[in-house]
Amino acid sequence: MKRVLCTVAVLLVAVSAFAGTAAKMDDMTPQQAWSALTNCPVCSAWMQDPALGPTIQHSIFATKTGYVETMSTADAAMVPSFMKADAECQTRAASIGSMAAEEKAKLCPICSGMMKFMGRSDVTMENFKTDMGVITVASSNTAEGLKALHDYAAMNEAFSQKLSKAGEMMSKDPAKAKM
Repeated sequence: MKRVLCTVAVLLVAVSAFAGTAAKMDDMTPQQAWSALTNCPVCSAWMQDPALGPTIQHSIFATKTGYVETMSTADAAMVPSFMKADAECQTRAASIGSMAAEEKAKLCPICSGMMKFMGRSDVTMENFKTDMGVITVASSNTAEGLKALHDYAAMNEAFSQKLSKAGEMMSKDPAKAKM
């Protein structure tokens, strides 16, 4: 019984934390979304080459069994920089479990959202490198896993739209690039 109560308590904390992140993300301005990304201990890996950001293309689509996400560069000359940033991001993501609480608190909505389904036995993720980037295919064989993947895909798309808006604002006003 004690074990069940502890498990329920942990799940409630996890759901509350994710719900808080989602609510915070909904209230974010494009500038705040950009700041969350650039200050994320994982995703800040993408900021190592300032020329890379404007060339990145991203899409995520919910599917019957989960989602498909594509991320690439539109500039073939930036592929080495893209792959280096992706490798660094993956290395950093692998360390989330051992991060200090103050570092975990800095995770962006994308990383926080992924924590909801990473390690679940009913979720499968496959990553494929392409000539210009990466494709991720995530699927689940349970209703709970599918809901987690679909929720993540919707949140990821909304966050990405905010990042695009921030990029547009910065291209119009270079002073905002220092957000």
